[in-house]
Amino acid sequence: MFSSIALIGTIDTKGDQIEYLKHQIEGHSHKTTVIDVGVLGAVPFKPTIGREQVAEAAGSSLKEVIALNDNYLALTKMAEGASVIVKELCSKGALEGVIAVGGSQATSLALTVMKAIPLGLPKVVVTTVAYSQLITPDMVSGDDVIMIPWTAGLWGLNSMSRWVMETAAGAISGAAEAYQKRRVTEKKIVGVTSLGGSVNRYMNQLKPALEKKGYEVAVFHVTGMSGRLFERAIRDGLITFSMDLSAGVELLNTVTDGACTAGIHRLEAACEMGIPQIVSPGAIEAFHWGKDRPFPAKYGDRPRHQHNTLILTVGSSMEETAATGRLMAEKLNRAKGPTALVLPMRGMIGAGESSKPSAGTPPPKGFSDFIKELMRLTIPGMEAFRETLMKNIKPDIKVVSLDVGFNDPPYVETVLKLFDEMMSG
Repeated sequence: MFSSIALIGTIDTKGDQIEYLKHQIEGHSHKTTVIDVGVLGAVPFKPTIGREQVAEAAGSSLKEVIALNDNYLALTKMAEGASVIVKELCSKGALEGVIAVGGSQATSLALTVMKAIPLGLPKVVVTTVAYSQLITPDMVSGDDVIMIPWTAGLWGLNSMSRWVMETAAGAISGAAEAYQKRRVTEKKIVGVTSLGGSVNRYMNQLKPALEKKGYEVAVFHVTGMSGRLFERAIRDGLITFSMDLSAGVELLNTVTDGACTAGIHRLEAACEMGIPQIVSPGAIEAFHWGKDRPFPAKYGDRPRHQHNTLILTVGSSMEETAATGRLMAEKLNRAKGPTALVLPMRGMIGAGESSKPSAGTPPPKGFSDFIKELMRLTIPGMEAFRETLMKNIKPDIKVVSLDVGFNDPPYVETVLKLFDEMMSG
């Protein structure tokens, strides 16, 4: 079977746009597989996979889908069928990319279909609702989807919508070519979670040590969406060993309804897949707030710092860190594989050289004062976290408490020792 770029859309309502996009992609020397997910209207050109085949892939028929007499139910059924089709094409190695075109309805269907496609395979959605509040983080959770706003995308082609289609054709074609040339590592991958180097400097010691052992290290930034991608990468079998050393940051954001939550299924993939994992709370002295909502009055007396135009960092309470410990225990109690917890009880405070700022330009005074305030929260917060976690964690899960910070050498040394024990076992 030849390899192609799948093009998904409702041909009855967007036929001329989809056909134009098809020709543009083929102009980049790529074959296309057009999948029609429309239901009622006339078809202006013949797709590669018709709506009848899509309905049948969902265990139904087009007649039965029409008889539902409900747009939402019909859309759900066609999304199910299209997902089955693209998943089968993927398994046969017949796909080098997927692109979908549409308004809110076709976008809803497309986002469902994209979840059937593994990480790495190029995915593009051209949509009239790109980056709007209609598309929530959960809808694109763990998906590496590229979104292109569809300027002037209704009622046929025009000069502006043609530009968009030409750009989209170039985007999916270029991404498909890069995908075909991708380099697949033969090394086992250790997935590690972290914040940036100004907070989590343990990577300076940990990454080279793991690489020296012959592993590739993939580091995920615990700012919400990356945590979702971390979970997806584990489920897709890309990660051999999970070092979720900042898992508590995204769990804390879930507890506080913060901006950097990774959703309710965070810290579940490694447990369900049974891969070995070492877990730590990370910098749970603070959570994060975004600009999408007003800052709550209940947090008004908390220490806080405007990290950038996107993120406000807010000090956590003992109640919140305790709740994070309970949530972490509940997740890890379901682990099917080797699991260990390492608790650096001095958190951000650290000890000795590791607690000093990095060399270079000193941080602004406001930020230094904020960090000092957070450090006052470290010991009571970590104690509350540990106490609640230990009350709820299963006794057969190994928990190592250390009187050090997460940037102190003994912390990384302990993590590496556990890693060696798990991998040798």
